[in-house]
Amino acid sequence: MIKDTEITWRFGSSPNPARYDAIFYTGFGHLATVSCEGFEVDIFCDGETKANLLNAEGEVVDTLFTPDDFDNAGINTDVALRLANEQNLLDWINNSWFDMYCYGEHLDCVSHSISEAIGYAETYVKDRRVSEYIINGEGSKK
Repeated sequence: MIKDTEITWRFGSSPNPARYDAIFYTGFGHLATVSCEGFEVDIFCDGETKANLLNAEGEVVDTLFTPDDFDNAGINTDVALRLANEQNLLDWINNSWFDMYCYGEHLDCVSHSISEAIGYAETYVKDRRVSEYIINGEGSKK
């Protein structure tokens, strides 16, 4: 029987559910480690964010790089980010993303939501544990 995964958050607690998009974690680096029975994978926020904030006429009024920049522009939740995109108030140059690393090896498993990244990581470590379970014949009748 495979046990549940464990999540260790580098900043002490799970993220704010209103802020799952990667832009809110730009510059944070290593966010979490997901583990299952000796197998683990790290989740990082990679890349740089750069977006031009536009007014209603499409003119650039500011350039946003950090989570604080987005907060100061009033774009402080996933909903506010979605609305700003729908209203064409953001002109994206670069965006950050979540990615997984296993003992320093880049797994190239990109996602843009922390919940999605956690789901990928949980699947990864459980798959590794199941593979070990099968190879070692654990649980087979003798």
